[in-house]
Amino acid sequence: MKINCIKLLPGLAAMGAALPLLADTNAPGNLPLDFPRAVPYELGDSEFAQGDSITIQELRGTADDIRPGGTYCVSGTYTLNSQDEADLSFFATTTNRALTPIDAHQTLHVMKGTGSFRLIKQVTDEGYLHLTFYTRTTGQGFGGVYFGQGRWVLRHKQFSYRDSASRPEKPDVREPVSFTGPNQVLFDYLGNPVAAPANLDAAYTKEGLTQAMRAAAQKAGISLVKLEIDDSEFPFLVGVFCASRGDMEKLKDQIRTITDYNYTGGVGGNDKYAMNLVPSGAFPAEARERIYHRMMLREEVFYNRMNGVP
Repeated sequence: MKINCIKLLPGLAAMGAALPLLADTNAPGNLPLDFPRAVPYELGDSEFAQGDSITIQELRGTADDIRPGGTYCVSGTYTLNSQDEADLSFFATTTNRALTPIDAHQTLHVMKGTGSFRLIKQVTDEGYLHLTFYTRTTGQGFGGVYFGQGRWVLRHKQFSYRDSASRPEKPDVREPVSFTGPNQVLFDYLGNPVAAPANLDAAYTKEGLTQAMRAAAQKAGISLVKLEIDDSEFPFLVGVFCASRGDMEKLKDQIRTITDYNYTGGVGGNDKYAMNLVPSGAFPAEARERIYHRMMLREEVFYNRMNGVP
């Protein structure tokens, strides 16, 4: 069988030497050995310590595009000068908080110097693909590059590797969430999602909220870097990223002038915000308490997702 993707053995990484993966020993049964498709990709945000770099030369996969269910092999070169050794990993930042499998073929132990890499990842959810250097001792990221296709290219990662408090940790296989015991109390408190009423006012639809936010931004004389509506349940939430610090207050001032909406706060800061604008009078009476219980948590989850936080 022809093998199209190889992975460096740790002891040979610094020299750029490579050996093929063997079907009977190294390749897990659920990962293909053949990657027949050349997959186009775009580069996103990147940041490295001085003297470090990661260069992607080719992305191949089992499909022509990047999609859940596909498996992909990324190859290229790296230079590591800021540390004596590190793990170079092929991961994805996703919004899925469920158990995410991680395979050994996604990570390569590299030593100081320049070498080649080929890493394999099975994509299980939509997300932002990235190649990242992680410290061997703490698992903290200290440099990397994002890449992908279309809206799943992270172009503004909203954190800096230089800030130790914001460095992404190397993901681990997460413990499955328990639906019993103490968690059951929280589930009962939150209740089930609330569906949008059948006679929903046009101002509270995804289209209505989108148009209103664009009009408010135009009247405020500001630019929106990102505008998203979370319509997964009612009331729909608005998420906005402004171009400059201080623009958010100008946008809020305009929102307060719109009679259909009621701004009462949200989650965010000077230039990023997730909020509900639907007045409580529009909530179905039988679901009002449940909406209140779920609201703040929904806003926080939505805000984190917009920031690319898993």
